[in-house]
Amino acid sequence: MKHIPNIITLINLFLGCVAIVMTLQGQPGVAAIIIGLCALLDFLDGAAARFLRAGSAIGQQLDSLADLVSFGVAPSAILFHYLQGAFQIIQPEQPGILLPSLAFLVAVFSGLRLARFNIDEEQQDDFKGLPTPASALLIASIPFVLTYADPNALVFRLLESLTTKVWFNLGLTFVISWLLVSPVRMFSLKVKSITWKDNKYVYLFLFGCLLLLIVFGLSAVPLFLIFYLLLSLVYHVQQYH
Repeated sequence: MKHIPNIITLINLFLGCVAIVMTLQGQPGVAAIIIGLCALLDFLDGAAARFLRAGSAIGQQLDSLADLVSFGVAPSAILFHYLQGAFQIIQPEQPGILLPSLAFLVAVFSGLRLARFNIDEEQQDDFKGLPTPASALLIASIPFVLTYADPNALVFRLLESLTTKVWFNLGLTFVISWLLVSPVRMFSLKVKSITWKDNKYVYLFLFGCLLLLIVFGLSAVPLFLIFYLLLSLVYHVQQYH
């Protein structure tokens, strides 16, 4: 029983590798679904460790390693896919891989963010900087919408246009890289009680996501993450200023 959390973590790591392969084979939409599964497994391994009282030092190291692959390298591969495609539009003869490889800055800053998290005792109730699963889901939401959402939806058409632009892909890479190591405090979705006072931001986030889903359908997925960032800015101002 004590090995169950680590087994879940290793499945997360395995699926993260599969997501990278899917993206490199030109199937970022499939990779997006896999990254979503990795995020679920990341939640389940921690829950299992607490429920079974099976937390361990090796489990913590495995969790960081799995997160780096699934939420650092895999989403970076997605950004690389779109960035290389954008360069190919403006340089069809020789798009190259040097500049598109800047997409892997997200993996670099994810590693730095995870290392900081492991030694920072001030991130028990909330986060300092964007959590790696959130950054990965934000990036993965782009191919998810472009693969599975209604092509006539406004968000779909907007992302379809933006992902062909070099400035958008590079800008997204730099912004997410900064958010990962930023000093901005972001609220946690872990619910320790059911009271409004203790979970105000969680309830507001869930209610907002429900409204976005009703209005925009599947194309609302990237809006969930943008809403989380905006709500976290409000949280940061209220809690730390």
